[in-house]
Amino acid sequence: MSLKRRQWNNLLEALGNGSCIVLLGPMVSTVAEGGLPMAAQFAKELSETLEEEEVTFDSDHEHNLTYIMQRFMTIDGVTSSDPGYEAKQFYEKHDGQINSLQKQIADLPVSLVINTSPDDGIVQALKQAGKYKTVHAWYNYHKEEYPEIEMPTPDAPLVYNLFGHYKEPQSLVLTESDQVEFVGNVVKDQPPLPPKLLRQFDRFKTYLFLGFDWEQWNLRLLLQSLNLEKESNILAHSRHDVSLQNKTRDFYESSFKFSFVTNDIADFVKELHEKYSAHAGVEVAQKKLLIVADPKDESFRDEIHKNLKPLPLDSWHSGLIEAGEEIAETFQQKMDHADIILLLVSSDFLASDNIYNKELPMALQRFQDKKSKVVPIITRPCNWQQLKELTQMPSILPKKNLEVGKAISSWDNPDDAYRMIVQEIEGLLK
Repeated sequence: MSLKRRQWNNLLEALGNGSCIVLLGPMVSTVAEGGLPMAAQFAKELSETLEEEEVTFDSDHEHNLTYIMQRFMTIDGVTSSDPGYEAKQFYEKHDGQINSLQKQIADLPVSLVINTSPDDGIVQALKQAGKYKTVHAWYNYHKEEYPEIEMPTPDAPLVYNLFGHYKEPQSLVLTESDQVEFVGNVVKDQPPLPPKLLRQFDRFKTYLFLGFDWEQWNLRLLLQSLNLEKESNILAHSRHDVSLQNKTRDFYESSFKFSFVTNDIADFVKELHEKYSAHAGVEVAQKKLLIVADPKDESFRDEIHKNLKPLPLDSWHSGLIEAGEEIAETFQQKMDHADIILLLVSSDFLASDNIYNKELPMALQRFQDKKSKVVPIITRPCNWQQLKELTQMPSILPKKNLEVGKAISSWDNPDDAYRMIVQEIEGLLK
């Protein structure tokens, strides 16, 4: 389900006048571009520990962190402080990881972000977006403390980690028992959420929920504690690939007047970003990317094009030529305006007369003239090192540890190669 025109207008107006509060669920923070949510990856790694310790668990829920952590607590010798220690180790390992979704959210004029993941990726994304006065605070359900919270603004937004932050392990909500205690403490105001924070929630605000699993029982009590009213304008993203149970949808629609959005989350946020830019009169200048590939590398070409979709790029390849278009003329036009050129290198690429004599020289000339960034991507093992011009490129992908140009087809999991490629391309957009 997409938003209706009236809903889009209300959301864009709320962003424009600073009355939109964004609430981020655990699916927004990921370990890599297009990778698992951090909580799911953390649970997966812990489940490996359970297997080593021969602790039984339901493998169908290996990505459910609170469940896996609860099972982790049954290991002999594990103490109450161990979950927090494990979490601190995990999130420190992924510190600084920011994905394109967080970057696009950070570009919007949002004053208050409620983050339910214990990382600070959105904080770093906001600062990268030039919002250096971003304030970061979090709730600790074990003790009463009131961080310094001033009236947040789009230039000095507040990010509040509702379920704690990994730098203070005691504050984290990790197990199912923690969830019960957390909800009980919040509902009883023991300790209370900061009054200055709660005053931000009123019926005149628009609330945008992104990346939540609405089947989680604790969310219902949590929403009530935030003083959300039926008169509020509440828009909630729901996973497009998982249908909500009718009773769940009925509860949120009747209790809080939710309007659910079921588009792909990356597509929705990208559309929101573009619509707001147009609404505010800001021109969105997307980089233009051209993929040069031999027809026999079509599957690699299409997979890369698909993986690049979340990035703010105008990506094109010859497979997108429409009926009636002149192939050579269209390709030349795309080449002349390309900011980034990807060369999908294989034995067929190197053996193609058309590529070797026409397309490759054009790309290399644009690189020499500093008009385009050119990135060779090795799709299948070949003697690409014999082509001197390729070896002189600043970046040759994919890379794995110290191996440069490790062909995509030789990776145990090609998805890891594609994610790595997307991260490198994203770095070229800065």
